[in-house]
Amino acid sequence: VNLTLLELKELTDRIAQHFDFDDSVMAASYSGGSAASAAAAAPQEEQQEQKVIFDLKLVGFDEKAKIKVIKEIRAIAGLGLKEAKELVEAAPKVFQKDLKQERAEELKAQLEAVGAQVEIV
Repeated sequence: VNLTLLELKELTDRIAQHFDFDDSVMAASYSGGSAASAAAAAPQEEQQEQKVIFDLKLVGFDEKAKIKVIKEIRAIAGLGLKEAKELVEAAPKVFQKDLKQERAEELKAQLEAVGAQVEIV
């Protein structure tokens, strides 16, 4: 197939538009940038995505408040009594995954109010 440079650019633009390619990656390839510069952009985007979703980790708890912590974990995680007790006794352990920051902060405050030590990871 014989294409002129303008036809080739138009073809790549249409393909990029159809498949929703990232403009920064396309710009790096058009400007003669190496694959390394495009690969360097990908981890930066990945880091931004990781900051959106958080996990809650039970680090420890006050021995006097163990029962309250078990009840609160049970209510939050939707676990049975036995599972919640095992989770609390196995601390440090992640018990909630894929939470938005607001929800993670809310649950952390709720658990700290009853004597748990919680980390957002």
